Amino acid sequence: MILKDKPQTSSASLKLDAGIKQEHDVAFYLRRAYKDRENVLVLNDLRIEHNGETAQIDHLIVYTYGFIVVESKSIRGEVNINEYGEWSRSYKGQWSGVPSPLKQAELQITLLKQYLCANTEKVIGKFLGIQQGLGARCYDVFSAISSDAIIDRSKAPQDLAAKLVKSEFISDALNKKMNFKKFYNLVGKIYDTRPSFSHDEMLHICRFLMAEPITSSDATPAQFIALENTSSSAIPVVKDEHNVPYAPITKVNTAPTDYSKYMPPAKVASLAMQCKHCGACSGLTAQSGRYGYYAQCGSCGGNTPLKRACPACNSSQTKVSKAKNTYRLQCNGCGASFVYT
Repeated sequence: MILKDKPQTSSASLKLDAGIKQEHDVAFYLRRAYKDRENVLVLNDLRIEHNGETAQIDHLIVYTYGFIVVESKSIRGEVNINEYGEWSRSYKGQWSGVPSPLKQAELQITLLKQYLCANTEKVIGKFLGIQQGLGARCYDVFSAISSDAIIDRSKAPQDLAAKLVKSEFISDALNKKMNFKKFYNLVGKIYDTRPSFSHDEMLHICRFLMAEPITSSDATPAQFIALENTSSSAIPVVKDEHNVPYAPITKVNTAPTDYSKYMPPAKVASLAMQCKHCGACSGLTAQSGRYGYYAQCGSCGGNTPLKRACPACNSSQTKVSKAKNTYRLQCNGCGASFVYT
């Protein structure tokens, strides 16, 4: 499904016009491939902002197992990628270096991952008080190059070369990466351990990324009544971040109707730690030191302060406390309390 199309624009610059045309060409191939697919959602020309940084994403694919950023690149003539992943191009017989669009796409998807992980509860909500995770989803990038370019990737690293395609082959590359198992491939489906999104979750994520209001149909009173009828003993105590049915119990940007009477008894929400250096949302360990409380990343070794703005009201009036091995974020603005996991 195409949820956000590429707007028709033009520029007084021939170079910018060529880039705009390339983005429209890629959007055309994506529309032809996925306009009738419910398990693949396409957002063209998407802008996100997080932590003082901005990413302008040409094409974002949200599918059952994760996210793919496609960076369009208008290049005429010859393109060469060496063994270090460095790009050069020829124009009228003259060779010069050019920035790698794949590196640009990697920066974009890193910021996207950080943005989603920082807003996990708003993006996919909770089910029976259990916070679902976004860090373990698939995050990939591709670069779609002009169809009339001549690409020499003979010296390029193999994994990098596979991410560089011409516009008309973009859907083939995406389908291979998304790797949907055929309905008759039962063995493949059984051994496919990738955590997956439901169609409703995918729509919810896309509306969040486009900053669209979430309607009351996303959290109806019937859902809250179903939760009210669930005994507290039936609530699982083991957190499973993957393949958890989606049933949001909080409203986001809806009309001020009070559904609180349908809500289950208040519980302390869990809050995932995230490395500010590499964006990892797992493998972090809470620590206390001379300068306060922080999370140490098992991937890059970096330290990230646990004090942050309140996920519920965005207030900066928060404090971190520790009781035995439990680290808690308390908001003095709205009174919300979160336990770091």
